[in-house]
Formats: sequence, C-alpha cells, structure tokens
Amino acid sequence: MTSQPMAEARPKEQEAVLRRRLVVRCALLLVLSGPVGFAAGMLMNSNGRVVTGIWVAATVFVGGVVTLWVVLRRERRRAARFGLTLSRYVDLGRLVRRGDPPVQAEVRPAVLEILERQRASWEQMTSKGHSRLRIGLIALFLLITVGNLLDRQYALAFFSSFALLCWLSMPLGLRRHRKRLEAAQGKLARNP
Repeated sequence: MTSQPMAEARPKEQEAVLRRRLVVRCALLLVLSGPVGFAAGMLMNSNGRVVTGIWVAATVFVGGVVTLWVVLRRERRRAARFGLTLSRYVDLGRLVRRGDPPVQAEVRPAVLEILERQRASWEQMTSKGHSRLRIGLIALFLLITVGNLLDRQYALAFFSSFALLCWLSMPLGLRRHRKRLEAAQGKLARNP
C-alpha cells in the first residue's frame, strides 16, 4: 500500500522540479536582460550614456518579456497536444538537444515531434542561403570592427568583434548540434 502513494508522489515531485527549473531560467533571462541592455546602451553612446543605457535596457527587457510570452504560449499549445505539461515538454526538448531523449512510450510521440522540428531547423541553418548570409555578415562585421578600431571607438569595436566571433563559431555549433541529433535518433532507433 505504501509503494503506490510513493510512486504517485515521485512524478509530482519531478514535475515540481521541472516547473521550478523553467521558472528560474525564465526569471534569469529577464533579470539579466536589463543589465546587459543597460551596459550595451552605455557603451554605444558617449553622450548621454545613462539615458541611452536606460532606453536600451528597457527595450531589451520589454522585447525579452514579449518574446518569452509568445514562445511559452506556443510551447504550451504543443505540449497540450501530447497531454504534457509545459515544463515537461520543455525538458524533453532540452534532453533531445543534448542527444539523450527519453524512450518511454508515453513521451515518444512528443520526442519524435521535437526531434523532427530540430532536424528541420538544422537543415535550414545549413542551407546555401544561410551560408551566404553568414559569410556576408562575417565580412560586414569585420569591416565594422576595423572601422571602429580606426576611429578609436573601442567599445563599439568590442561589440562588433564579439558579433564577428559569434558568426565565425556558428559552423562549430551546427556540427555539434548535428552530432547530438544523430545520437538522439540512434537512441530512439535502438529502443523502438
């Protein structure tokens, strides 16, 4: 008799942990968006730095809130199609991205759908159009960085060189993402 209540309590505890994890991630994203936006605004403008910092921080924060609301609403609808909670569905997506999806029968349709969406996203990011766009943006940010260094605007040069490094490192991230997707597909194939 005692094993049944404990078995029911375990999924409830796991769901509570997943919910707290999701709330902490969302809160952290919003809390960090303000200071990052403020720092970016302060560095972008040498005159009226504080005012620019406040405006950029507010813009980044409001953009983050709206984006987070839209994404969570969309994910909640997707989770409802499979009879899952939002936090469980988001956790399944995290596990698939890591290449270690669960193989239980009750979540398999959701895992397959998440895997298919991530595969389509990877294919889109590796298309010729995206590759050309990435090369063009690398050239643009390289020119912007050199121009800012020549003008002795080191803060702007820092931001443009950071953007340049992000675009340069994207193929490495895509390669790692492909390997993880293949690992997830292999695990699901071994456990039908």
